[in-house]
Amino acid sequence: MDAPIDNAQAAGWPGMMDRRRRRRAFYLLLATGLIMLLLGLGWATFFAWRGAWPIVAVELAIALLGLVVIVMARLHRPRAASWVAFAGLSMLLCFFSTFLDVSTDAVPRTSHVFLLVLALCAHHVFRDERPWLRYGMVVVLLVLFAVFAGAPIRLPYSFAIAEDVRRVGIWVNLATAMASFLVVLRLAETDVAEHRALHRALRDALSQRRFMLLYQPQVDARGRIIGAEALLRWHDARRGLIRPADFMQAAEDTGFILPLGQWVLNEACRQLAAWQSQPALRRLRLSVNVSALQLRQPDFVQQVDDAVTRSGIDAGLLTLELTESVLVHDMDDAVAKMRALHAMGVRLSLDDFGAGYSSLSYLRELPFAEMKIDRAFTRGIVRDAQAATITRNLLQLGRDLGIDVIAEGIEHEDQFALLGEQGCRLFQGYLFGRPMDVDAFKQRIASTP
Repeated sequence: MDAPIDNAQAAGWPGMMDRRRRRRAFYLLLATGLIMLLLGLGWATFFAWRGAWPIVAVELAIALLGLVVIVMARLHRPRAASWVAFAGLSMLLCFFSTFLDVSTDAVPRTSHVFLLVLALCAHHVFRDERPWLRYGMVVVLLVLFAVFAGAPIRLPYSFAIAEDVRRVGIWVNLATAMASFLVVLRLAETDVAEHRALHRALRDALSQRRFMLLYQPQVDARGRIIGAEALLRWHDARRGLIRPADFMQAAEDTGFILPLGQWVLNEACRQLAAWQSQPALRRLRLSVNVSALQLRQPDFVQQVDDAVTRSGIDAGLLTLELTESVLVHDMDDAVAKMRALHAMGVRLSLDDFGAGYSSLSYLRELPFAEMKIDRAFTRGIVRDAQAATITRNLLQLGRDLGIDVIAEGIEHEDQFALLGEQGCRLFQGYLFGRPMDVDAFKQRIASTP
């Protein structure tokens, strides 16, 4: 996995676009909370003047719910704020439409119109959630709207709002709903435009060869370079080298991770082939990160096989680094592909072990050749006894399973020494070299005793 570059230039505009998207979701939640707060307080004041205290209680509940959404959004808890807003407001709207805004022959109900606005908001706010949640929430809200719009729900209730008030309220509700709908629609249009622009920029960068691979050394216990991890960079004419953290999520969102990942795989195999013609480099291993989306491609194994065959390399020198998230969506499919890759001779590495969905059962059953100890554990190993205990246990686990263990994120000699005392034999980190271009990497090997 990549690490921050201390002399990296300002983040690229893909990162800025991602921040803008999160900021728009933040403002949407704030606007939703503010509308709920103002409408709730306004109607509560009006109904208090008329002495309709049960209705006042409902309106104050809406205002309170809006205040909670605003506070949670300000505390940078957008997911919790979204759940509070959509679940709470949906229930209150259903209650209001059933018992208070009772449709009559003279005046129809209008409160249920806000369910349409909520459905559009849900599609925008929950778009990073799993499809069943993102679309399930929208479907539920649309079904509720259809029920209140089409079914003759006229429950007799002594506290229902009077028709003379509802004749005015109908226009207030419709005006507020239309304004809210237009705001959300504008946000959605902006997202679509930026999505297209970003995809176009990534496509142009690949066609114009503005992506490049840097190489970070991996060393043994004696400091000898035994391989490298290939790290992707986007070379922008104005901003310099842009790190994957600033564009990889955008590449996944646009689906561009697939052609980009294939380019990385082919480039890594081409580099291995070039090294094989040089005696000092011919046994070097090269690691490449593979995303869950790449692995889910039906022909991913064939892509790897084609890249290895075309380059003529020893498949055992190519290592594919997989995070534990690849096993979340379709474990059976992932396992089948991993075993096929292993049968080809390709090495598989479990990246950031212990930082995700760790399960000793799949680590024992799957054909991993190595695992990498996450820098979250190695960073504080010297001062934190608990972190030192974790790394010691992970190293013992690797020995028990018969797989290599690489400690990454090594920046200081004392980390290197302590891990060596624990039995670690493979390392990666700034102490041994920062990500560098291929020429600097070759010079680094030449200068190593």
